[in-house]
Amino acid sequence: MIYIIADDLTGANDTGVQFSKRGYRTVVSIINNSPILIEDTDVMVVDIETREIEPSIARKRVKQVLEKLNPGKNDIVYKKVDSTLRGCIGAEIEEIMNFLQMDICIFSPTFSFNKRITVGGYLIVQGTILELSNYGNEDIEPGEASYIPSLLERQTDLPVSRIELKDVAKGPDVILEKIKELYEKGIKIVVIDAADETHLQNIIKSSFKFDGSILYSGSAGLANHLLGMNKGHVNSKIKALDNERPVLAVCATRQPVMKSQIDYLKGRVEFCEVIVDLETIFAGRASAIEEYSGKSVKALNERRDVVIHTDPLNTEKMKINEKLVKKHGLKARELELTIRNFLGELTAAVVRKSSVRSLILSGGDTALGVCSALDLHNLYILDELFPGIPVSMVDFGDLQLKLVTKAGGFGEEDTLFEIIDKMSLNIGQRRQVLT
Repeated sequence: MIYIIADDLTGANDTGVQFSKRGYRTVVSIINNSPILIEDTDVMVVDIETREIEPSIARKRVKQVLEKLNPGKNDIVYKKVDSTLRGCIGAEIEEIMNFLQMDICIFSPTFSFNKRITVGGYLIVQGTILELSNYGNEDIEPGEASYIPSLLERQTDLPVSRIELKDVAKGPDVILEKIKELYEKGIKIVVIDAADETHLQNIIKSSFKFDGSILYSGSAGLANHLLGMNKGHVNSKIKALDNERPVLAVCATRQPVMKSQIDYLKGRVEFCEVIVDLETIFAGRASAIEEYSGKSVKALNERRDVVIHTDPLNTEKMKINEKLVKKHGLKARELELTIRNFLGELTAAVVRKSSVRSLILSGGDTALGVCSALDLHNLYILDELFPGIPVSMVDFGDLQLKLVTKAGGFGEEDTLFEIIDKMSLNIGQRRQVLT
């Protein structure tokens, strides 16, 4: 069995799909919504929703999950982390290491397909060090915000060291020797550089020969190369659902790429755009849901795709703080949760009042909010549409929904268009430019 512990839903899905697409029976369990189920499963992914909470609470959730899962000595445990290093990473790794009494942690957040690589111990996102990218954490001191060992040491007392890219490039044997050297010196977390898939593959190959217990930790990139460690049932029992239109997309993220993806749709796909004014969440919530859901349901019943998203003019953090946080006396995270719950309630109303069965959920908060509002429990991952963008099936009463989940910052300008295209029944007919 392979166990994956993730800190948000989109991350749980984009890692789980690395196994599902090769035929492993992979289930994602949302811990706040349901008990953990592990029967007839090769890969169990658990979303513990710890990215935005205090490290002490994150530690407790990790421990509770491990007590339920009770991994055996021959099982693999993988700590999925955000590819831009948000969350309680050091605290969660330490809790797993201590609980399972593991010898060493191999850590690499590289996900080259989505332009995240590790060089010199620094995370490089889309060609820029993390702290200077759109994903940087402004609350962390410059110099620490991109350097992975420093980020980890903020939350753990476990000794941290790293293996440089020049050694990784020499292949598995050299990587193994470096891991052994660091282990003998008492190092518990080894950050390993990787700039491409070959580097990640060689990191995993070297770990096979290490005589000790290993916790693997990283993004979907490193997980993609773990398959050689555990034989799955190869032929999944989960069958893909038929593609069907219309499609409902729900997007709420501050990442600029999301706005560009929505803009790219215009003139290429005939869809109904529903823009949520964040002020309506506080003034007339019920009437706002009725208005937005009514517009959405009407379009879906007319067989038109619908894209619900927050006002792009209000997505920048500074403007959110100025316009809403201060005005309503909320902390930034409280506002994000309010938006998440509103969009979840709105989406649930649309799904229940229409025949839509294909959803695209962009952003971890958005995905969780919708799943919670619809009381969705376990997601059965079917396939990967694009790198890091999976499609799942989930039971909804007597029906089944098809869900595509996407981290807010994933993809290119045309990604949303391509996802809708793939989810459509008549793919060729959707590529016409509308006039």
